[in-house]
Amino acid sequence: MVSWVIWYDKLPTFSDDEGESHEAPRWGVQCIAFYSADHGRVILHGHNYYWLEDGEWLGGDLLGLIDYVTRPGEKIVFVGRSVPPAVFWKIYNEADADPRLPPRSSYSALEKPP
Repeated sequence: MVSWVIWYDKLPTFSDDEGESHEAPRWGVQCIAFYSADHGRVILHGHNYYWLEDGEWLGGDLLGLIDYVTRPGEKIVFVGRSVPPAVFWKIYNEADADPRLPPRSSYSALEKPP
């Protein structure tokens, strides 16, 4: 089982099985799914920017990004990209069904409703 997987608009996925987060492509992110002890699988989507902070994946807008990057420490930012709805939902459904992560047991407060 992997801990996290990133889905892109035009690239294959990238997971922690393939490398560290700093090695993942940064542009075109559609979803980031990760293991949660409380929820099984959490899928972040619909954000302009994503980052890994204190071992947790988060997503936000420009103000959230500014807040993140102005705090001390090394930063890695992943950038989302808009795609047509049919393309997004195909990717989201793949993320939701991916066998590398456990099934969702409940929704996290971090998730936007699908």
